[in-house]
Amino acid sequence: MQDNIIQIMPAPGWVAVFDEGGEEAAQAVVCFALVESAMKREVRAMVAEGAQIGFADALPNFVRVEELDAFEEDDEDEEQDEEEEEDEE
Repeated sequence: MQDNIIQIMPAPGWVAVFDEGGEEAAQAVVCFALVESAMKREVRAMVAEGAQIGFADALPNFVRVEELDAFEEDDEDEEQDEEEEEDEE
């Protein structure tokens, strides 16, 4: 069944998170799309793929969508934990 985009909304400050070999990497979300498929509506994040835009959740290794600030805070927390572990050794 084909997905029909009903509406798109800008998504400043949001990222799609992907698992790249055990590390999480973020890619900027271009927009959110209100999508209708099989009489069901949902909001899906879209990211740039070269010169095209596609659904983030359709790409390999997709994990989640979250605000950039939250992703950066999680990254900072992990770095602090690693530094503390090194200090303990």
